[in-house]
Amino acid sequence: MPSIFKRGMIFVTFFGSCFAIALLVASLGTKHWVNASAKRTTNPEESDGKVHFGLFDGKKELNVAYGWRTYDIDVLHLLKYEPDFLNYWLWLGTLACICAGLLFSGLSGVFAAINAATSTSTCLANSKGLYLWNTLALLANAGAAGLWVGQYYLKIQNNVLTSQDLDNMWVSEGMAELGYSFWFVVGAALANFVDIIILVIAHTDSDVDPVVPMLEEKTNGAIMLY
Repeated sequence: MPSIFKRGMIFVTFFGSCFAIALLVASLGTKHWVNASAKRTTNPEESDGKVHFGLFDGKKELNVAYGWRTYDIDVLHLLKYEPDFLNYWLWLGTLACICAGLLFSGLSGVFAAINAATSTSTCLANSKGLYLWNTLALLANAGAAGLWVGQYYLKIQNNVLTSQDLDNMWVSEGMAELGYSFWFVVGAALANFVDIIILVIAHTDSDVDPVVPMLEEKTNGAIMLY
């Protein structure tokens, strides 16, 4: 029978999984995977630009010394019609990893609640199975972060503007950085890692039968001989 300490620690991982899910949902819903500035080469001192976008959309504000103009960014449209904007496969891989992270974090949360409330012998649903779900969630979230870092070094740091902006002499090379939406995914991976550490601590309070019953059995055997 799992101890109260073990059940309590396992239940803590439920909140860790919920926190990871919240961060992943926030990363999908916010528009700051990339934050960048832009300048116009013909009048760099007078022009200014601000660009930010998420996995699906964003905004772009450009000022050519006549006032700010705001434009919407449709990432899906740009992926289709301007393949140099982002690497499609890295974008798709990032999205797929986040979805996998949501799935595995959800499973780890559900099974953590079940294990905290009752005992189950099902392999993938018991307390040892929580290692698997949290590890898979960690790998998925780390994969999403890694793929987006690859996207940054391959595409984003060189340009976050459309071909039309480039034709109008706008540049953003060296002026982009990873936004807080990206760091939400890193935070989700850390939450999964903390859950694994908590599970390790929980299982140090082992439910293995103590040595005393073995000694009692030997004693009983000796009594029988006498």
